[in-house]
Amino acid sequence: MNIFIEPEIKDYSPVIYKDIINVLKLIKANYRLMRVRKKIKKKRIQYVKYPVLHEGDISWADLLIVFSPYATSHNVKSWSQKYKKQILHLEFGFLPNSVLCDIGGFWGEAYANDYINEELEKLNNSKFHEWSKKYSDYLIENNISKRKQPLIHSRIDKEFVFLPMQYMNDQSVLRFGNMPYPSFVKHVAKFCSDNNLVLAIKKHPHAYNKEPRKVDKLLKTLKKRFGKTIAVVDGSVHWFCKNCKFMAGMNTGAVSDGLINGTIISHCGKSIFEKTFAVIHDNNIIAGLEKCLSLNEEEIKFMKNRQLSLLYFLYNRYLLLEEDSFGSELSNEEKILIQLNHEKTYR
Repeated sequence: MNIFIEPEIKDYSPVIYKDIINVLKLIKANYRLMRVRKKIKKKRIQYVKYPVLHEGDISWADLLIVFSPYATSHNVKSWSQKYKKQILHLEFGFLPNSVLCDIGGFWGEAYANDYINEELEKLNNSKFHEWSKKYSDYLIENNISKRKQPLIHSRIDKEFVFLPMQYMNDQSVLRFGNMPYPSFVKHVAKFCSDNNLVLAIKKHPHAYNKEPRKVDKLLKTLKKRFGKTIAVVDGSVHWFCKNCKFMAGMNTGAVSDGLINGTIISHCGKSIFEKTFAVIHDNNIIAGLEKCLSLNEEEIKFMKNRQLSLLYFLYNRYLLLEEDSFGSELSNEEKILIQLNHEKTYR
């Protein structure tokens, strides 16, 4: 098996890079280290010694292992499709110190989508749910999320829907969303206005730096049209997830924060969460929001148990971990082998 691996992965995730190399040695793969980005940032100058991957090199490879192929390695993604070559896709994961690793892709293209419900059914018992509760309690009590969280939160005096903003130019939105992001937010805002709910919008901590004009324009439009319905807030994602009526998102990674807090979650577009029954999925935005308001106790109980199963699955059987403080059932090497071998069975 001939494999190209992007050496910069070591800079993003040193533990996982080491685990990938160990797996390649274990399966006796013939691999080359070649960078996929022509320009090297100063902080990654050590990778300039590696040759750049060109389209002509692709015919040699059976597999490409790259970081963020949708966003920063567009050529590799298009070449893989053109020459029918597989990519082991890597990207920062939903949970703290985690990395997504999927042979099919992310969001609607993830290989995990083919078997995730089958696995969640197996995890629907107290043994796995107790683990998830302990993990959730630890993250909430220590205010830990994928990104650093403030300690103080904005005050909201009415029932509210929590909307953690997404990066509008993210591939999850552009490629796998079901409508332009501003349209999605406007639908949610109208629903909140019609139902006497506040829409608490938290700006994306990094994306705002990339698209401040778009965000400011959208928020100005919303406030002009819906007035006091709109509240731009800041604070810990855990507080908002715990105290909101429900969370509204378009295939956002913040769904994981909702899982941790047992939040009712509205979801649209395509993602790994779409068919898990841990979220209320409906591409008709208003219909999905209405379902969130009308759930009965039995439906909420089922959804929260499903969330516990999904949280266990993500940590223990799917996401690669830079730090494993809670003793993952499978090692990173085992999770990588599942992707490379297309296995669907676990211990």
